[in-house]
Amino acid sequence: MDSKNYLDLVRQMYAHPKLYGFFSEDEISDALHHFRGRIEGILDRAEKESRTREAYLLSSMRFVAKSMHRQNFSANLCESAYVHSHFSEDAVLEAPADAFIEEGRREESADAQGVISLSPQIFLRKLAPARKRLLYLVIKCAWEIDEEILKKCSCALGIPEQYLFSLVELAKRKTEGARNQVYTLNAKLNTLWIRLRVLELRLETSLLKNEKECIARSLDRCRQRYVRLLEKRRRRKSLVSNELISELLGIPKGSVDSGLFYLRKNVNSGQTLADYSKLG
Repeated sequence: MDSKNYLDLVRQMYAHPKLYGFFSEDEISDALHHFRGRIEGILDRAEKESRTREAYLLSSMRFVAKSMHRQNFSANLCESAYVHSHFSEDAVLEAPADAFIEEGRREESADAQGVISLSPQIFLRKLAPARKRLLYLVIKCAWEIDEEILKKCSCALGIPEQYLFSLVELAKRKTEGARNQVYTLNAKLNTLWIRLRVLELRLETSLLKNEKECIARSLDRCRQRYVRLLEKRRRRKSLVSNELISELLGIPKGSVDSGLFYLRKNVNSGQTLADYSKLG
């Protein structure tokens, strides 16, 4: 593990704590102390993910932050138990702590689905139709939504911020492969676009007939490939499918389809989404 990479990551974490899932700089210090080995392992694995290194680091460190939150919650719970309980010191401090440590270990070893420990139905059954549609849209836009908007949506929906964040993160993890394909496709398009401009410039400035013909053929092939890739990108569906949203929330796909269709219909027709006027 490169110490320079470690120091760079630490600087970024202290500069943007909330971006990495931490509530304060003190939490970052605790995480660096308790999870040093885990963070070093994340950095080592990130070096192998050259194309998605930053995204991998950000996502992984947010899970480290969640581990820190669980550990702090355990400690606070034990302190509260000590103050309010009539049991002996050993019974209060050892039994709850062991239980939560064991639970933390199980969560760490679980797959990504284990991030959400509560059933979405707990929140869904309390949401009005307008808020359900907003929840579908938030998950649908998992790759585009930022932390600030996510906080506002959490407040509007009445869903805990960490729970909504977990839903979005899980949607991103399940679609990371498709996201990488989009990055690759866009990189090819950008490269072709530059090549097209270079070939066009060469065609304009070339004086030799044979050279012009050769450049013209290359330009034609490049344009055809560019058009094919554009069409391929146009045909691509949204990264987060309606099927995935229904799977994450445990609801029928038809409910997601109809909810998102309602939003598209109102936006495309220029109508005001009156149902959302009170959510801000």
